[in-house]
Amino acid sequence: MTRRQVGFDRVRPRAPRSTAGSTQSVAPDAEGKRALFSAVGAAGRPGVGAALVECSRCGARTVLAPAQAVRAAIPSLHLALRIGHRDDVRVLGFRRLRRDYPTYMRCPACRRLTWVRFTLQV
Repeated sequence: MTRRQVGFDRVRPRAPRSTAGSTQSVAPDAEGKRALFSAVGAAGRPGVGAALVECSRCGARTVLAPAQAVRAAIPSLHLALRIGHRDDVRVLGFRRLRRDYPTYMRCPACRRLTWVRFTLQV
């Protein structure tokens, strides 16, 4: 008498399906479910009330919701404030201190203290 194995003895082992006329092998999807559930949107199109942070160190562009923008902007130094929407941006601040990146704060992307462009979208 043979001893019966306990477990998944009735489940077929996984094997790639082979078709009779096909010579191509089926490669697993490298992205998998991550491609379905990850949001890789355009960072250049933030909505009204959001803030766009452009880092001078890492070059990343991060869109922050209004509550996140307030949290990120409080412990920072603003020499000028950029207000606008998309291409129509105005700079409010010291005229003598014309800088490309007028705000010193922690970058949301690289988490380092650096000079950034902080643009409020109205």
